[in-house]
Amino acid sequence: FFFLATNMAELELLSTIGFGGNVPSGLVVHPDREHLLYPLGSSIVVEGIAGKRKQAFLLGHAGNVTCVTVSKSGEFVASGEKSSFDATIILWNFADRSIAHKLTLHKVAVGALAFSPTDKYLVSLGGLDDGTLTIWDVATGKPLFNKGTSNGRGGVASCIAFANQSDTTFVCGGNNTLRVWDINADTGKAVPQDVTTRGIQREITSLTVSDNDKAVYAGTTSGDIMQFDLSQRLLQQVGPERQKFQKGVSVVTVLKSGDLLVGSGSGTVALVKPSTWKTIRKLSVEGRVTSIALRGDGHELFVGTEKCAIIRVSHADFQQELRSSCPDAPVNDACFPNGTSDLFASCSASDITIWHTPTSKPVLELSVPNHTCRSVTFNASGTLLLSGWDDGTVRCFLPESGALKWEQYDASGGGVNVVVGTNCGTKFVTGGADSQIRLWRIFEKGVELQGLVSEHAGEITSIMLSKNDEEAVSSSLDGSCIVWDMTKFSRKQIIMANSLFMAVKYRPDEAQLLTVGTDRKVAYWETYDGTLIREVEVARAGAVKCLDISADGQKFVTGGEDKLLKVFSYRECERLFTGVGHAGDIIQVKVCPTMKYIISCGADGSIFRWAYPE
Repeated sequence: FFFLATNMAELELLSTIGFGGNVPSGLVVHPDREHLLYPLGSSIVVEGIAGKRKQAFLLGHAGNVTCVTVSKSGEFVASGEKSSFDATIILWNFADRSIAHKLTLHKVAVGALAFSPTDKYLVSLGGLDDGTLTIWDVATGKPLFNKGTSNGRGGVASCIAFANQSDTTFVCGGNNTLRVWDINADTGKAVPQDVTTRGIQREITSLTVSDNDKAVYAGTTSGDIMQFDLSQRLLQQVGPERQKFQKGVSVVTVLKSGDLLVGSGSGTVALVKPSTWKTIRKLSVEGRVTSIALRGDGHELFVGTEKCAIIRVSHADFQQELRSSCPDAPVNDACFPNGTSDLFASCSASDITIWHTPTSKPVLELSVPNHTCRSVTFNASGTLLLSGWDDGTVRCFLPESGALKWEQYDASGGGVNVVVGTNCGTKFVTGGADSQIRLWRIFEKGVELQGLVSEHAGEITSIMLSKNDEEAVSSSLDGSCIVWDMTKFSRKQIIMANSLFMAVKYRPDEAQLLTVGTDRKVAYWETYDGTLIREVEVARAGAVKCLDISADGQKFVTGGEDKLLKVFSYRECERLFTGVGHAGDIIQVKVCPTMKYIISCGADGSIFRWAYPE
């Protein structure tokens, strides 16, 4: 794998769960027909289509990846990003996953990329804040030409397509703009010519050029497709006239047969004959279609949706098979069962998923519509899966079948933020938005409240129990952590700091506590009397949101708003390793019980599995 060069050792990224389904045409099949490429946060995943779906990663972007394309030969991959100022394009050598060139000229975001047929040129479009087009020399990585894409009457271009037979012709489209550009092979400069549309105005979302370069098809937000002659730059027809595609055409691709594959905002994938605009076959998927990637000549296609699903479709009969389904909302929590690293559970929006860790494949999927799961945990024996929800309910599922065993309503006012099982396996503790912590006893058909404590003045963010279940420590947004006596339901110690505490953990010997919060520091505290031992700043910017300590107490892991996973030595608090790849805040980190993996969960819906460093 290729990793960013920094002073810190890089954590080895083993696999990812996630797909940047909101990136237009972000799902790409490599010309070798054996690999899928797709964006995930600031990384690009290269995944084997067949077999065990081995993953490799292209890591080098600082911001979210906004576009991905592969050259016709398969030798190069290009990707663009979104940033706060200069947006970088990275040109990759696919064979060894290395960076060939970093290209920086666009501001804020790169909107679209396209290679010329012989890999001589790369054309890039800037985003709305940039509005320019740049032609790059692929061999040297130098810009040859830069110009605004608007014709003065319409908006800036947002999509691009190269001719298939010529290195010097490409098409750009956008809001009320559709232009063909001709490149001067000697100077590298380009001259635009507007397509004559006979007064028809559309916002172009997708472009595709036929194999013989005669026809160009442009999908529009109006739900129809414009066809024009590439040589004459003249609009020929617009269709379908009556049964337009609902919520617009989001992606259009032409096959070698001349037929079109059309994806719409309503989730329709259709095979259309452009001579009559009749639909030959169609299917429906959940969410807006953002990508249609052809394998080979189109005998098989992969459809990417805004709901972060990748669907495999057979061209012959349009039978669909779900290849992967990933969270499309923040992953709020994750947990391992006691003593095993082979499975872990995660929760996102209304879904709970149990994953097989080594393969990252879902074993069980549960859903409670119209509610959000905030916390999930296994009981000590692994026979129950406890979950806390935003409606204040604790729901208990059987991990093997997914059956709902019982529900406890009104477990916390304002929603259950934290659920933690006791080590004896017969009880659990909840903490919520009402700042109260409750101890519950589990019976065969329900639960019973054993007691509660309420001294916090803000939401509970985390709870951890001692090994004998007699003590618990809780952190809160009120700037305090409290050590509780859970036999007497009274406070033993209180820790105060000028920070909103996001997480607290016992060291394995329970002599010390670690806390992290909005002050960007990790603090060491004495459990016995609550005195501060030391505090170390571990992030340059943003809150530190999550924390976990390895089973042997030698290392701890943090994540937060700086999007970096960091591994520290416990004794020296020295940063040993850094994990780069998340594009959103890291909400939760977990070190597996056997210290083989680290799981990190992102606000962008991604789950990363890292090798635990020796």
